[in-house]
Amino acid sequence: MRSNNEDSYLAVPPWCEPALSTGRSLFAVADGMGGHSGGEVASSLAVRALDRWLAGCPGGDLAGSLLENAFGEANAAVWEHARAHPELSGMGTTLTALLVNGQRALLGHVGDSRAYLLRKGAFTQLTNDHTLVAEQVRQGRLSPEEAHTHPARHILSRALGVREFINVDTRLLDLEAGDIIMLCSDGVTGFVSDDRLRERLGQSPFKGVGPAIVQDALDGGGGDNATLVVVSFDELPVRVPGRFSLQRLQKIVSYWGFSRNR
Repeated sequence: MRSNNEDSYLAVPPWCEPALSTGRSLFAVADGMGGHSGGEVASSLAVRALDRWLAGCPGGDLAGSLLENAFGEANAAVWEHARAHPELSGMGTTLTALLVNGQRALLGHVGDSRAYLLRKGAFTQLTNDHTLVAEQVRQGRLSPEEAHTHPARHILSRALGVREFINVDTRLLDLEAGDIIMLCSDGVTGFVSDDRLRERLGQSPFKGVGPAIVQDALDGGGGDNATLVVVSFDELPVRVPGRFSLQRLQKIVSYWGFSRNR
């Protein structure tokens, strides 16, 4: 049982600043690691850095370099804090983020938190896990079944804040009305099957989905922190012209964020 929560999440929906001014919404999940509360510090630093970055985010079309820059700032925040506090040396965090503008979204990813898309009943994992075991699966050296129970399955091959510079996976998405995207930590995916996640995300009312998934993780024996952000795109495009009321914006995009430690 964990007494602290090493996960953090960020949700800046279109009706909140700075999204209201920039027209860009941002959602993220981070899962920290490191002793002496280092994991908790690292994940918090990462999402706070993303929040600051969004306020100064340049205009124009979405491009992979946008989130590469954002992740670079988050990486620097964790790296420099660890250097200034030797007791936190070695701390780091995963980071999976979704930047939304109009009918398009940009996904950025480092670590083994995940992003999923539910579209017209089809459930797709949008990210690749950055773990030593997952890399062996992609190389054909391990089967997915072997990887699921491998003792080294949680060892990261890439994480934010452990090196001065970071390589970020980015992916541009064309959104469709009715899409649901979930960002989550491995405290969810390690204990809830993809079939169960697909079933839960397809349920209504939407506001009950997040707590139900986290409870599934805890019921499945999860001793880790379980964190998720679920975003439902009920209408498109996601823009914020002045004529839109708060109620209308909340109808266009709805989200649910939840984090819990066992």
